[in-house]
Amino acid sequence: MKVRLQDRWFALCGVASVVVELVGTFIQMSSKDTHSLTWSSSDGAIAKAFSQHATTVVWIGAYLEIVSMGLFLAFAVWAARRLGGGLLGSIAAGTAVANVAVSMISLALLDTEAYLAGHSVPLSTARVLVTLNGASFITTWFLSAFYLLAVAPLALAAGRRIIGWSAVAVAAFTLVGTAADPSNAGQMSTMLALFWIVGTSISLVRRAPSVSLEPAVA
Repeated sequence: MKVRLQDRWFALCGVASVVVELVGTFIQMSSKDTHSLTWSSSDGAIAKAFSQHATTVVWIGAYLEIVSMGLFLAFAVWAARRLGGGLLGSIAAGTAVANVAVSMISLALLDTEAYLAGHSVPLSTARVLVTLNGASFITTWFLSAFYLLAVAPLALAAGRRIIGWSAVAVAAFTLVGTAADPSNAGQMSTMLALFWIVGTSISLVRRAPSVSLEPAVA
């Protein structure tokens, strides 16, 4: 009974991480500040974003995004262990930790941009911050793909084909899309990964499917 309750809490962490992440992102982007900048932004767009002080709304969104990282880490490590653990589970947990670490760096850079906005930051410095944030953010896409590729075999071996094959599909889309069109396909892969987290969270609290065994031939 305690195990089932624990599973529900970790599954809830997965769903909550997605909800909190999206709410925090939309709150920050609604202010049209430094949060919306990318390394392809023009000098004029960067200068305009850094010319205004960050509002309280921006810090609320930043707080929520950081909280979502903790929720995601709890879900990711639990999901890897719930699907079978072992060597692949350890690899998945390691990539999840790395993903959260790099995501925290990206968020810290975003918060640095917001803090320096309105303080007459040189344009060259502002562009360096924006570029570093973009590079670290794209790195998290690869770490997400590595996590999915690690848990996919575990899910398939456990008889959870939808979780396994969807993980492979999202990982493949992420790796191919990031190489082909990082500004569009790469961003889409992030949303697909969030959908995967929600679906997997719900699926893993249900009863595990029974794996049929073929009778041995004499």
